[in-house]
Amino acid sequence: MDSILFWSLILVASGLVIYFFHYKNMRIIQKSQKEGLQKLDNIIDLLNKKDK
Repeated sequence: MDSILFWSLILVASGLVIYFFHYKNMRIIQKSQKEGLQKLDNIIDLLNKKDK
C-alpha cells in the first residue's frame, strides 16, 4: 500500500512539474510570436508607404 501511494505521489508531482514547465514556455512563445507579428505589421506598413 505504501509503494502505491509513493508512486502515485511521484506521478502526480511529475505531472504538475511538466504541466507548469510547458505552460511557462507556451507563454514565452506566445509573447515572442506577438512581438514578431507587430514587427511584421510595421514592415508591411513601411512597404505600403513606399509604394504610394
